[in-house]
Amino acid sequence: MGSPWSELLANLAVVAMFVSVWIHTHVWLDRWPAAVKAATFGVLMGAGAIVLMLTPMQLQPGVLADLRATMIAIAGFFGGPVAGIVAGVMAGAFRTFEGGIGTFAGAVGIAAAMLVGVAGNLALKGRHATILDIMILGGAAAAASLLGLSVLPRDVLRMVLPDVALPSSLLIFVSVVLSGLTFYQERRRLEALRSRRIYKTVVETLPDCLNVKDLDGRFIAANPATAELLHAPDAKALIGKTDFDFFPHETAKGFREDELVVLASGASATIEQRLRHEDGTDGWLATLKAPFRDRTGAVVGLITHNRDITARKQLETELAESRVRLGDALTHMADGLVMFDPDGVLVLCNAQYRAMFPKTAELRVPGADYRDILRAAAARGEGTTPPDAVEDWIADIMASQKLVSHRLVRLADGRWLDVRTRPTGDGGSLSVFSDITEAKQIEAELMAANEKLNLLAHRDGLTELLTRRAFDEALAREFARATRNAMPLSLLIIDVDWFKRFNDHYGHPAGDDCLRVVSRCIEAAARRPADAAARYGGEEFGLILPETDARGAFVIAENLRSKVRDLALAHAGSEKGIVTVSIGVSTFEADAAMEIADLLSRADEALYGAKAAGRDRVHGWRPHLSGQRSTGSRRKT
Repeated sequence: MGSPWSELLANLAVVAMFVSVWIHTHVWLDRWPAAVKAATFGVLMGAGAIVLMLTPMQLQPGVLADLRATMIAIAGFFGGPVAGIVAGVMAGAFRTFEGGIGTFAGAVGIAAAMLVGVAGNLALKGRHATILDIMILGGAAAAASLLGLSVLPRDVLRMVLPDVALPSSLLIFVSVVLSGLTFYQERRRLEALRSRRIYKTVVETLPDCLNVKDLDGRFIAANPATAELLHAPDAKALIGKTDFDFFPHETAKGFREDELVVLASGASATIEQRLRHEDGTDGWLATLKAPFRDRTGAVVGLITHNRDITARKQLETELAESRVRLGDALTHMADGLVMFDPDGVLVLCNAQYRAMFPKTAELRVPGADYRDILRAAAARGEGTTPPDAVEDWIADIMASQKLVSHRLVRLADGRWLDVRTRPTGDGGSLSVFSDITEAKQIEAELMAANEKLNLLAHRDGLTELLTRRAFDEALAREFARATRNAMPLSLLIIDVDWFKRFNDHYGHPAGDDCLRVVSRCIEAAARRPADAAARYGGEEFGLILPETDARGAFVIAENLRSKVRDLALAHAGSEKGIVTVSIGVSTFEADAAMEIADLLSRADEALYGAKAAGRDRVHGWRPHLSGQRSTGSRRKT
């Protein structure tokens, strides 16, 4: 055994050696699983505890002490439960193997140190230990060493307690704190190294230029992006050089002037700079220049951050040109165009749009609410909206702005507008207004012409009644409806008596006049909208009476016959002395099994019966007439 001081230094040296070994080798284990790394740390600290037990300190004759608690507590505190248990088990096993009177006390002290270290690690809850935490650990480890002494026999305890307890616990406290601070500093060093690596990686991979210059404009640090911008081989090639070495004189001069302004003001500035390279290519930079200061606050250089905004500038130029072209297009387009945002606020319109609404033109400007514009239009009589339905009208228009729609708008001054609306991607809408007044006028004229053509195609030129073709179409339509709805349908066939004699005696012009007058009576008999009167052929006429039974048809036929008699048109070729008509009536009943041909033939046979009975009378169809029809012909009038 040597002197107590040399033994103390030996113990501290063992602690320092094992701590140093871990600090210099643990980075090799970073790729290993965490449990393996913790177990390795525990083995190392356990080995250190064994070495310490092999080199104890003699505090008084026959009384030995060592710093094993330091290694065990440090293992549990910095390595976690796995490391603490491994170190504790190794130390405990060795102490038991060594034997002696203090075996049990030594095992208790080792267990206590292990528990202190593990408990301290768990109390951290994953955070890094602070200096205060390390101080608390030292105190707890010192107290744990006293717990081992407390289980010694009483006679031994009384002998060693006064001279051993305080020095050994103090030594453990000091050694734990020193070891803990070493681990603490190592962690700080690794964090600083990691941060430095991160910063270096960020700077080197940063796509923007980042560099530092001294007061004379010489580069003292730069990243690869700066070298690329200056067309230098690498960042090292920039060190000690200035912008004048890489840019044309005028460009470098402008850069230097901007730098001097920032250095003089001592304040950061963001500048857009136009650059030109020696090869003639050019571009734009958005540059942040900030003073670089030393620890005393004095400006010793300039930090520059450049961002290449050439593409952005090109886009801005193209956008400006596009806006000019768009403005020209909006100004010269024939249609009105208006755009609203999702809230119905007008954001864009052209002059044509405002010109279409002269009474509210001053309101149709960006920033105006479409609802207010529509209310003003209704109040000023610009549209044709009923006063009591304005809000409903506004609600319908606002709803249509959210959908693809196409509508026609009639203005109070007679103009027509065609409005095509499409929703925009942001929830707003775009509408195109076209003045189609002229087209509407042409359409109306075309419809009138078509109606005249239709009239000519379906109306008899002499009597203006339906033609035979139109009569057939109407009869087929009404017969189908009567069959479908189980309703009656009556048909009158009317013939002017002895009309050939009338023509022969009075001439064809007079005959035409006669037919016109008779046709007006027939037309008057067709009182309901569905009734249809037609010139059936020559002096024959037909009258279709939908939803009219036989009795009603006879009443209408008799009234018609009487009105023709009341005309009292002279007819020298007739025994009656005046123009008369004979009428045949046939009726389709809901339960009858008939076809259109049956309805026509029965009316024709009934007319024949009226003529055979002396003319100027109305006859309905009777079955026996069908047998008589073949003996004569009503065509001989």
